[in-house]
Amino acid sequence: MHRIYDISRWTLAAIFFYHGLVPKLLFKHPQEVLMNSTMMPAVPEATALLVSGWMEVILAVLFIVLYRNILLNFVAIGFLVMVSIAILIFLPELYTYAFNPFSLNLSVIILSIINLMTRDHARAA
Repeated sequence: MHRIYDISRWTLAAIFFYHGLVPKLLFKHPQEVLMNSTMMPAVPEATALLVSGWMEVILAVLFIVLYRNILLNFVAIGFLVMVSIAILIFLPELYTYAFNPFSLNLSVIILSIINLMTRDHARAA
């Protein structure tokens, strides 16, 4: 169980790090620009992308630095559920793409639940 906790924790960190850094901060992917400008219409486009990218990178770092903190899992789950619902309401066409919010967010939510479920076993080890 200890290895499952470690693998799930590091994988969560890697996913958030990648999704904050690559499509938002480094390449400013048009889909990310669209999502961020739609979800944060009062914020300038570049600022919205920068803020959301850095927030994901920081969350990734916190998943490693605060290795036993379960609050981060609940933050991640809550964030992903809210974003998934918001995208379904405001940008439902994104759910038709091959790489879409449903498959990614559901996977990360389940991975976070696995991480929560194996935490106590990892502490005992």
